[in-house]
Amino acid sequence: MLGARPTRDVIARTVMTRVFRAFGKALVSQLHPRMLALLLIPFVVAVVFWLLVAWMAWDPLVTWLRVEFFERQGVVRWLFEQATRFGLDGLQGTIVVVMALMLLLPLMFVTALLITAVLAMPVVNQHLGAGAYRDVRRQGSWSVAASLWNAVSSAVVFMLMYVLSLPLWLVPLLGLVLPWLCWSWLTARVMRFDSLVEHADAQERGVLIARHRRAYFGLGLLVTALNYVPPLFLITPVLTALAFGHFSLQALRDARDRGDAGGAEAPGGPPMPAGNAPAAPLPGAHERLAH
Repeated sequence: MLGARPTRDVIARTVMTRVFRAFGKALVSQLHPRMLALLLIPFVVAVVFWLLVAWMAWDPLVTWLRVEFFERQGVVRWLFEQATRFGLDGLQGTIVVVMALMLLLPLMFVTALLITAVLAMPVVNQHLGAGAYRDVRRQGSWSVAASLWNAVSSAVVFMLMYVLSLPLWLVPLLGLVLPWLCWSWLTARVMRFDSLVEHADAQERGVLIARHRRAYFGLGLLVTALNYVPPLFLITPVLTALAFGHFSLQALRDARDRGDAGGAEAPGGPPMPAGNAPAAPLPGAHERLAH
C-alpha cells in the first residue's frame, strides 16, 4: 500500500544494499596509490607489537598460564595427568600456547584499530572528502582526544565482553562466532564515530549513528570477517576505514539533501518512502545548505 511503513524484509534488504555498496566502493578506493601506501602504517605497527610481545611478554605469560592451570592441584591438572598416560604428553604445551594467543590476539586487534582510528582515518577522510564527497561540507572537526576517548572506552567494553565470553568458546563454533561478534561491535563503534567526526556536527552525528546503527554493525561484520582469511587481514584496517568513510559520507550527503539530518527514524531502518511524513530537519539546516 502506498505510504505504508516498510516491512522488516525491505529494511533488511536496504541495509545490506548500503553495506555492500560501501564495501564495493572501499575496494575500488583501496587501489589508489595513496591508500596502498597507507597500508604500511597498521602493518608496521603490528610487526612492532608482536616483536615487543615476543621480547617482553610471551615467556612470562606462558609461564604464568602453565603454573596457574597445570601445575597447581586441581581438576585441570588431574585431567592432563590422565591424558599423559595415553601418550598425549605435548597436549599441555599446545593448550598453553593457544591460551596465550587467545589473550594476546584481542590486544593486537585493539592496537591496530586504535592506530587506524587515530592515524589512518584522518588521511582517509581527507582522501574521500577531496574526491567523490567534495560536495559534503565539513561541519565538524578532527579531535585526537575525542577519537582516543571513543576508542579506548569502547576497547574497555570489548575486553570485558571478550573475557566473559571465553568459557562459551568451548561450545562448538562459538569459539569462532563470539570473537567475530565482539570484534565487529568494536569496529562499528569506533569507526562510525571517526568516519563522521570531520564532516558532521554533533547533532548530525548522533542522529546518523542512531539511524544506521544496524547497518554500521553489518558493515563491521563484513570487514572483520576478513581477519579470518590470511593474508587479507593485512589490508583490513585501511579497507575498514574506507568502507565506513564511504558509508558515513554517503549517508550524511543523503540526509542533508533530504533536509532530515536531524530527524528521527526507526533504529537501523532506511529513510521512509515519500508517502510518509518526513522527519523534522535540523534547526537552520536549509539555511546551511543554501550557502
